[in-house]
Amino acid sequence: MNIRLACLAGAIALASFASAGESKSQSRYLAKPLTGDFYMYGGSLGDSTPPTEKDRKLSLMVTGPLAKDLFDHLGPDIKDACGAGPDQRERGKGDLSCIWTKSEGYSCYVGLDLRTGKSMRGLTC
Repeated sequence: MNIRLACLAGAIALASFASAGESKSQSRYLAKPLTGDFYMYGGSLGDSTPPTEKDRKLSLMVTGPLAKDLFDHLGPDIKDACGAGPDQRERGKGDLSCIWTKSEGYSCYVGLDLRTGKSMRGLTC
């Protein structure tokens, strides 16, 4: 049994050394710069309440190629979305919402309650 463990450990070590020589372009993870904005607030998203230590939330907006990719992977358009029509489409799952508008392109939103660490919607209608 100890010989098997030693062989397994050796194989894992060799695999890690072999993969350490790979370039970033061969990495299985895709890493690119992000574009977007954030809004920190207290109360509800529609409020203009300043954040406090006990009530601090964050709305993140991602734009550009990542927003388009997320939009494309979220499935069909939400039919009864606020503002839906030929110049605006919305898709979403859970707390992630993505919008395409003819004038501004793609943007995606997610919110975080910084007190609890839980996700929430990051977009109002």
